[in-house]
Amino acid sequence: MVQKLNKFACFVFLFLSAFCFAQNDGVKSRVYTDYKSDTTYKNFDKLRYKVAYAQINALKKGALLVRLKTNKRAISKLKSVGNYDLATNLEKETELENKIIMSAYKKEFTFCPVYFFYSESSDSIRKNNLSGIFVDTTLQVSASIVCNASFFLVAEQDGIYNSSLGLVPESLAKTSRESGSYSRDAPIVVKNKYFIQLHKPFPFFQIKGGATLNSKLNQDGLYTDIANALTMYRKVSRSSDDYKRMKSYRGVVAAFNSKLESFYIEHKGAEVTSEIKEFVY
Repeated sequence: MVQKLNKFACFVFLFLSAFCFAQNDGVKSRVYTDYKSDTTYKNFDKLRYKVAYAQINALKKGALLVRLKTNKRAISKLKSVGNYDLATNLEKETELENKIIMSAYKKEFTFCPVYFFYSESSDSIRKNNLSGIFVDTTLQVSASIVCNASFFLVAEQDGIYNSSLGLVPESLAKTSRESGSYSRDAPIVVKNKYFIQLHKPFPFFQIKGGATLNSKLNQDGLYTDIANALTMYRKVSRSSDDYKRMKSYRGVVAAFNSKLESFYIEHKGAEVTSEIKEFVY
């Protein structure tokens, strides 16, 4: 009897799980172990290389948009319960982190033009509204900064996922959501305009910088650059955590830039054919 009840309970669980997945809007998410049966994985292994080659060529002529966090909800919550000191500290740390990110890209990223926007403007990015949302070197939104690129990708600090989505056509991308298993955090993760993580072989993430690149960053001018960038927040010494963080992030961005360049040189000239057009956006 117990065995029969266990079998019945298992059946009910599987039925309810399948039912819940069927209710999702947009692309239907499958049980993770069966994600490659999702409709977005049609011809995935055949086409993902062609898509990646076309994406790197399009990015070279386009732009990279870097998403910065504001932590506005957390800050507002702290203020609402009277924790003004904590709120102020979080504001300063968030601003410092964004300054470190921007400085690293400004110094080390040369593959294509780069722009910076706050997470609260993400919906504008999805809608291709690329003006009045980008921030200048003082982290203030500037109406004078406009991105005219016809193709762009988004980079941010985020988690890397074993993706539950395949090659999603743009017609479905707006309502698709990532539900794969989390792998690890990364300083740089690259996504399309709908914030869907890209696929290999595109170098869509960077975790750390190479030893050679990091040694290049030991040039005399590095400390001056970092000190100037962070003076408005607090005094910086060569042994400070701030200095180490900025140096480390510049190494990561430099390594990422180098990886993009190598991938581009290897596949230079790849075009967006009719076979992959709906997947390159």
